[in-house]
Amino acid sequence: MGLPRAEQLRQRHLSLRRRSRALRVRAGVQAESLRPVFGWADRVQDAWHWLRAWPPQLTVPVAGLAGLWLARRPSRLVSLPLRLLSGWRLWQRFASTRRGR
Repeated sequence: MGLPRAEQLRQRHLSLRRRSRALRVRAGVQAESLRPVFGWADRVQDAWHWLRAWPPQLTVPVAGLAGLWLARRPSRLVSLPLRLLSGWRLWQRFASTRRGR
């Protein structure tokens, strides 16, 4: 015959728990790769909330001027963020050396 029904159920239960543990570990490893994406999403959301805190009488004209400035040369939409990113990285490197003193 086979094992008693209670023993079969116990073994099935243990097997499912092992599989569940393995799946949780794998999901954790895979989710770790999304950490930078969610970090940037949090930064964008924080920037949006910060911008919404300013009065529209100030932000609308500034946004309009920025839109006109970009409309004159659309390549700035790519080149400016790249330059800002380079400057930010340089600033971070400089700040980390100052903190290390």
